[in-house]
Amino acid sequence: MDSDTVPSTPRSTQEPTPETEYESRIANLDSTPTQFTTEYFSWRQLADMSGRLPELAEQFGAVTALCLGDYVALGTDTGLVVVTDYLGRTKAALGSPATAAYGPVSTLAFSTDHLVLVAGYAQGFVVVWDWVKGTTVSVSRPLQDSDKPDAAGHPAGTAITFAAFVGASKHRYISGSSGGHVLYHHIIRRLLTTMNTSQLAGPDSGILFEAAALPYGSHKCTTDDMGLVAILTDTSLTIVKTRHGVEQQYRASYQISTKPVQKRTVVKRPYAGCVSWLPALGYRRPATATDPAEPDYTPPKLAYSWGASIHILAIQLDYNVSGNGTPMGSVPPRVQFEREAEWTAVGDVVFCRWIEAGTLLYMTQSQRMFVLETALAQETEICASPPGSIAGRPWVTLATGVEAEPSYAQVISVYKRRVFALCGAASLYIGRLLSWTERLELLVERGQFIDAITLATGFYQERTGQVVVGLPRSRRPGDANQKKRQALVGSRLAGLMRSALKRTFDADHDHRPSTEPELHALASICVQACLALGSLQILFSDVFECYSTDSAHQFVFLETIEPFILSGDITHLPPQVLNAMVDSYGTTPPLIRRLGGILMCLNLQHGEFDVDRVLSSCRKHRLWRTFARVWLSMGDPIAPITSIIAAASQTNHSRDSSIGQTVGELTIEHPVGDDGFDDEAPDVVIFDYLDMVIRGRYYPDNQPIQPQSRAEKYSTLVAQLVFPPIETLQAQGSEQQTFATLLALLGLGTERLLDMLKHVLSDPFIGYINIIVKPPSTTQSTQDSDRTLRRPSQVKSLMQIVVDTLHTLTMAAYTDPAGQMLSARQIGQLTSFALTLYATRFPLIYLTDETMAEWSDVLLRLDDVATRAERECAFELLFKLNPPRSYGDYIDRVRSAGFFRVLEHIYYTLEQYENALRTFLDHPDFTQHRMVFPAMKELGASKRPNALECTASFALNSATELVEVDADSFVETVAAIASLDHGKIIDTLSTRPQLQFAYMRSLLDPAPDAISQSPGPRTGPVLSADERSPPNIGLSEEQHMVVYPLKSLVPDDSQPTNRFSQAYHERYLELMCQYSPSGVLPYLKKHADLSPEPFRLTYVQSVCGKHGVSDGLVWALVRLGDFSGALQTLLQQTDQEIESIKAAVPDDRAGSTFAQDIAAEPGPPALTEADRERLTDHLDIAAHNIDGCVGVCRAALAKLGKDADLQPGNYLGQGASSPTANGAAARSQSDYRSLVSAQLCDLWLALLRRTLGYLHTTNRTLDALPPGAATETREAWQLVSKRQRWMLQSVLDALIFAASPASSFISLRAIIQQLITTSSTAAATENNNNARQSGAARSLDITEIQHLLAVAVSAYKTEAQLMALTNVLVDYDLFTTFAQLVRSQKQGWRVAPDSAQGAGGHALASRDVGDLCCAKCHSPLFVDRRQEHAMAELRRQTTQYYESSALRVLDLHVFEDRDAQWQWMKLRTDSTAYDRLLGQNTHAGAGAAAAADAQVVLFKCGHGFHRHCVDGLAAKGLAAADAPLPECAQCADAPASMRCIGAIG
Repeated sequence: MDSDTVPSTPRSTQEPTPETEYESRIANLDSTPTQFTTEYFSWRQLADMSGRLPELAEQFGAVTALCLGDYVALGTDTGLVVVTDYLGRTKAALGSPATAAYGPVSTLAFSTDHLVLVAGYAQGFVVVWDWVKGTTVSVSRPLQDSDKPDAAGHPAGTAITFAAFVGASKHRYISGSSGGHVLYHHIIRRLLTTMNTSQLAGPDSGILFEAAALPYGSHKCTTDDMGLVAILTDTSLTIVKTRHGVEQQYRASYQISTKPVQKRTVVKRPYAGCVSWLPALGYRRPATATDPAEPDYTPPKLAYSWGASIHILAIQLDYNVSGNGTPMGSVPPRVQFEREAEWTAVGDVVFCRWIEAGTLLYMTQSQRMFVLETALAQETEICASPPGSIAGRPWVTLATGVEAEPSYAQVISVYKRRVFALCGAASLYIGRLLSWTERLELLVERGQFIDAITLATGFYQERTGQVVVGLPRSRRPGDANQKKRQALVGSRLAGLMRSALKRTFDADHDHRPSTEPELHALASICVQACLALGSLQILFSDVFECYSTDSAHQFVFLETIEPFILSGDITHLPPQVLNAMVDSYGTTPPLIRRLGGILMCLNLQHGEFDVDRVLSSCRKHRLWRTFARVWLSMGDPIAPITSIIAAASQTNHSRDSSIGQTVGELTIEHPVGDDGFDDEAPDVVIFDYLDMVIRGRYYPDNQPIQPQSRAEKYSTLVAQLVFPPIETLQAQGSEQQTFATLLALLGLGTERLLDMLKHVLSDPFIGYINIIVKPPSTTQSTQDSDRTLRRPSQVKSLMQIVVDTLHTLTMAAYTDPAGQMLSARQIGQLTSFALTLYATRFPLIYLTDETMAEWSDVLLRLDDVATRAERECAFELLFKLNPPRSYGDYIDRVRSAGFFRVLEHIYYTLEQYENALRTFLDHPDFTQHRMVFPAMKELGASKRPNALECTASFALNSATELVEVDADSFVETVAAIASLDHGKIIDTLSTRPQLQFAYMRSLLDPAPDAISQSPGPRTGPVLSADERSPPNIGLSEEQHMVVYPLKSLVPDDSQPTNRFSQAYHERYLELMCQYSPSGVLPYLKKHADLSPEPFRLTYVQSVCGKHGVSDGLVWALVRLGDFSGALQTLLQQTDQEIESIKAAVPDDRAGSTFAQDIAAEPGPPALTEADRERLTDHLDIAAHNIDGCVGVCRAALAKLGKDADLQPGNYLGQGASSPTANGAAARSQSDYRSLVSAQLCDLWLALLRRTLGYLHTTNRTLDALPPGAATETREAWQLVSKRQRWMLQSVLDALIFAASPASSFISLRAIIQQLITTSSTAAATENNNNARQSGAARSLDITEIQHLLAVAVSAYKTEAQLMALTNVLVDYDLFTTFAQLVRSQKQGWRVAPDSAQGAGGHALASRDVGDLCCAKCHSPLFVDRRQEHAMAELRRQTTQYYESSALRVLDLHVFEDRDAQWQWMKLRTDSTAYDRLLGQNTHAGAGAAAAADAQVVLFKCGHGFHRHCVDGLAAKGLAAADAPLPECAQCADAPASMRCIGAIG
């Protein structure tokens, strides 16, 4: 509770000195030696004060709190407050016997005038001291038990952690305790001194980190009268107004966020926090400021931190302003708080204070100090903590028990931009940020001149990225602050450069010589500094003079400024620097190339450099780009042309005569670029130079020449040099002299010259260039000459001048009897270019009829194949622009010249359409032949008279040629023209069957790429026998898909209809059998289901049989239903391949001399790679045929099975000689199905017999080999046996699926029985090899039976697959019983062989496994997932499969469920799912899951238990493998041998 003021007598009191102690002591402290200094910060110890601290501690007690202002206030653990000056002299010691019970001083705070201070104590007391008088102003006591419940105060025993005056008042202050209470105290002095106390925050707000009141600043602000107080807890930040009533102004809650803020992330709840106010601070407005709205103060701000996250709040005042911006009436502004910035520190922030506006000092829990410039959002680590460790006060942890960071507000204070820190108990340090001059001086003292210049340059440009003290900060570019900053730093920067140069190059200085990297660094930083200053005077005077004392140093300087020249930062060099660079860089080829690039980037003005020296160097070093650039910069665009052309001609001559030959001054080899292109070559430079200068641009940067008049002048001069503006030649033979420049350029490259002209003449700038043509005679009078110059005909455009010049030159060269001026190709190129230019720019260019006639004659008569296309294009443009009077006169001339496009145009004009189309086929370029088809379509679609008839006649007369060009396009063209018919074209091509086949293929099968190559018997790379893996046989561990029926047998309503007659298809099929037999089968499959029928199956059978196309023949037989014939056809081919395999096996040469020679060699002879590849090819074909046989058998099953179900009286489809032909007369469904089953079994039996015969014959041959047989022979037969074994496995795989429960027509047991049935006739014919190879009906011997069973067993690798095979072989479902027996055997339980024969029999033998129940819970021990209704559904699906063609995919999935007690089978189709059926039976599913998860114990007596139902099993050790088993509780009197039989899990 609060109490009135009580008197207090200080223990010792001294009057304060009249002068301000801070100004007299601290301001002069900067001259004392520093003890701990970094680049940005310096710490100094207050020696006098630190020396007095031990004495003060001994006299008054240990220091527990600190507060600094003009004086130093120290709180002690004895409850005394000691006020001293900065020399440690005691001014007052505040305390009394009454305050001794308040506990240690926990916090201190001065008032604004530093005459009153408030002290908080550890027991909850708050005392306001007038330390000058040594009396107490007021005392706030903690709450007592006798106080009213609504009384405001701190709880007794809670330390006061924060106390501060509100504003400038000495009678308003706040206090906060470690218990979480924040109080506002108002001392009222009237007749009696009273105090009003209001609670601003309570313990329910969270852990109190800090509370702070907004102080007064140097600028008066509306917020000064509000008494704003910020309260920071671990959950929220609250800002309240205390003046004129307590009212909350702002509140922000803490939220854990993972969103990155600036560059780090806050992801934890804070247990550290601090808050600091920045008052309104005024600043001087520059005298040049003209914006009246620009503020002259910084508004108040609040910085607070939660953990490592720092937030800045700015206070904005919202006035209700009028139109002129002035407040209306006396309405106070509304305060708004806006988030200005956020930052994430490297650790939890435990202390933060504003140093000045925009500069925040904060310290982390590791006592690392940083300065954050909020406006620029840049952070600078200024230093670590002072030399001594700062001891924080853990008030929060002591009061709440939470491991929060200690508070440092009681031991660190910031006053007038300086930081005071109490380290330990006997050291007081003062720290401050170094000013910019101090930082530079510090670097100079350390000899780090380069760093000093770099830092000063950053100060000048305001780009340091660091905190800067002492320099004005500009608000916008070019303002008064920026000019002031540059004025301050500029002179200092120049002085630093001179000092660095003096120290580096002065011989009197006693230091080691600088290394080359150091010289580079110094020169580079000097260049950057001079560029920042905007003046290169120091660089080219002081710096260059210092570096020029030594040639090596001079070269370092030149290399340093080179990148600045290339980047455009330095554009001018003084003469002495330029001459030095020319001399230094002209020594080696790499430097010469770099010199050229440097000179190209400089602005060389006449009179500013030694012209002769630079030009001679360029000529000497062949820097032609620079050479041209220098001449052009001096205003002479003509001089470089002559020199560069002469150099290029001389270079070409020397290159042609001898590589590397010395020619005059051109003895220095010019370096070539990394890509092999020499951009300094004169023949490259000259064309680039002409291109840019004629277009009015500088060379080589391609920038426009200014002013426009200069650009036009340069362009006119260069154009007149290259294209002399004369009408006629003055004398015969003067062409060489008149067109010397043009001829030289043509000699350097005609194509490059024409490309340059195309680019130049397409520039709009050329429209400004007009050239005056010289008169044909110079003997006229001046008056006539003037009158001639005034004639409009004498002023021509540049395009007209170019065309006239090329005409004069080409005609002179064409009529030259010697023919040495221009070659025929050059004449053709120039003529084509000029006429094309004339035709595309008409009427801007004018040519007389005589000129066009001369040029037309040149185009037609010139014999040059290389330029024929160009000449034809030019002549075509000219021909269309100026049509002749008689087209017929040009037909022969145009044809002889080879201008077929022009000839086509003439024929079209004369309406000779057939001849016009013929021109496409007569064209020497084959690509033009294909253009005849668009022309035919266009002509056929046109409405010209006789066009359609001519097109049809041309198509019929030239059909063979058109097919050879492109059959597809020809077919498409015939279809597009109404008067053409495919039948006529086919009849026309009857004499050329190959072309007829190509045409019909494009007509009937427009995808020739799909059938151009028949797929081989195997796809993928061919591997050796050892690298091959067996085929995918047996039932897969996951699933195996079988497609029933064949896709071609299923009707599809979406298939297209047949658009052509049956005769077309059959004729095409016959031709395909002759010329592309591999495409027959794909074609048949693709077109089999077209409607109407495209071909007859009997015709397909006959034509394929005639030409030996076996795959087509087999397909036709299958479609006709002759499955036996199809199978025999494939087996006959397989027999042929088997014979080829026997022939490919190397002979046994073991007894020959050759074998003896081989035996003498080291190592046994192996099968060669060629023999292995030959064998593999034949075996692949045989395997492919076997796969085809399997496909035939599957097709028979699908077709005959479906017919048997739907139409039992149908004919089986066999030939007349089929033994089952009488099946058509069967009267009952069962009899007919038996006949179908017999036929299917016969097919599979024939295939299996033949495959077994192959394997048996090979094995017998292998066994019959003598022991000394050749290794390669044995290896070959082993390879054959291995591959034939795979074939047998494939057949068995397909047979198992065909005999699966999905089919009721094939009995695998009957097939196996027929194979293994023994008879006397079979034994009598055992040695008949022919019968064995032919596959006749016979029985197998013991060896073949062993092979069959070995292959069948090895095909099934898992228990589930073996069980499935067993079920199929015996036609009985032993699946569940066998699976359980096998599983029990795995667990160690076996049924005794005589157990079923004992008295009463074995209990398990008489009971079904599915009936076993637990004797305790009576639930099923085993649940058969294949229940009766499920199997009925499976049979229904099987029947539905043969009744509906929509069911195409049958998925037979046999696998082992590790969690169940047996394996089970799953049948799935497209329409229904067996899994879904089982899922609907919830009772069975639950029972199965329960049985699967439980372990079962069975006894021989027949009783069974769930393992969890047997009491005491764990105690008896049943879980162990070797533990004794329990006895059956139901049969205690039974013998032990009958009781304990084992456990099944």
